[in-house]
Amino acid sequence: MAEPLPRPMPRRITLLAGAHKTASSHLQQSLMEAEARLRPHGIALVPPKTMRRDLAPLWQLLRDGTSPEILRAAAEGFLQLHGGESRHLVLMDENALGSTDAKMLFKKRRLYPWAHHRLGWLMALFDGHDLEIAMAVRHPATFLPSCWSESLHHGPYQSFRAYIDTARPARLRWSELVARLHEQIPQAGLRLWAYEDYAALGPALFAHLLGPEAAGEVHPVERVMRPGISAEAVAWLERLPTPTKDDMLEARKRFPKSGPAEAFDPWSPEEHTALDAAYREDLADLGRELHIRLLRPRTNA
Repeated sequence: MAEPLPRPMPRRITLLAGAHKTASSHLQQSLMEAEARLRPHGIALVPPKTMRRDLAPLWQLLRDGTSPEILRAAAEGFLQLHGGESRHLVLMDENALGSTDAKMLFKKRRLYPWAHHRLGWLMALFDGHDLEIAMAVRHPATFLPSCWSESLHHGPYQSFRAYIDTARPARLRWSELVARLHEQIPQAGLRLWAYEDYAALGPALFAHLLGPEAAGEVHPVERVMRPGISAEAVAWLERLPTPTKDDMLEARKRFPKSGPAEAFDPWSPEEHTALDAAYREDLADLGRELHIRLLRPRTNA
């Protein structure tokens, strides 16, 4: 009988799981620009492109029935290749949750309906390590239009109302998603923050993710990453009979979004009221869960 494989060196593995359109690109870029300075602190960063090229095929094979032992050995190779002797690896990929395609983003009352399976397979590759999932949540009134805007980069034009046709926006709950993640991956810690608090958290967020000493090496980049679509751009597109991808690019160029006041807002006053109440309730539910660390300004900074 073959000898069992030796146990790998335990590492801390933090998955920055997004979510989409929660300043995830800004956070990733801020970290990547500090990559060389973080190495002496024992921290290695794995950006989305590397995750999708080298790691996604492994969890997909696990999903399809390949031996977990074989794939965990391959995952250890991944950690060694991209982490070397670092004791803390930060994996970054919001697409681990799903995508901004409507079928992957929501289903009736569920956000990212298959995320618990996807992250479950991914984290199963790292059995024996100290696992953590870190992600931001966002108010549905701005999250859904921003995801719709992002989806226009990748597929044919459809109206916002057609995009959310299978969703019940006021019933979508981040707490329901996080509950599924915890049930599927109970061994992983869960660290969350609200997108609306991202700027106010500032250096405290990096301290929570990396430790106080390493956090001082990270400086937020001073540019907007992947801005959403403006209300003027949407109005221009909706006047066209059949908008094409070139039309969408032209609309963004003609009518850029330079601030929140110019953002596309598809909701009626009544819908805003319902979504506001739902989000307040959702954040309160997240804050009550003992297995979640919800980072808030002033209380956790």
